Amino acid sequence: MKKFTILMLCIAILGLASCKKDPIINQTTPNRTIIFDKPANSWRLLAGTTNTYYVDLVANEIDNINVQDEGVLVYIATDGTNSTGYFQIPNQAQSYDYDIYTGSIRVYSYGPPPTNTIRVKIVLVASQNVT
Repeated sequence: MKKFTILMLCIAILGLASCKKDPIINQTTPNRTIIFDKPANSWRLLAGTTNTYYVDLVANEIDNINVQDEGVLVYIATDGTNSTGYFQIPNQAQSYDYDIYTGSIRVYSYGPPPTNTIRVKIVLVASQNVT
């Protein structure tokens, strides 16, 4: 009986010694969302064009890391500021496009500018450059 107990104790020690706990460190930053409501009179005609309008969205949350390594998604509400639906831009059907800069985004409208206040949603998607 004594040998059996010692044998079981040795097996238990070997079993526990082979287990190693590796801590899982999750260092992801959550995605961030910025909402802008832009009135119709904030759209400006782009110099040198006849039907391209733009609006600048100042967002200090957009830093160089967002521009260089992370994802930036831009949406426009389909119903003004009610936000019951969004379409993502660039969107050729709606003739919108955008450029991203550190600290701001410029949204373009190819055609007549919006006639009502529109809601623009910007989603900053956290990512890690692995190259």
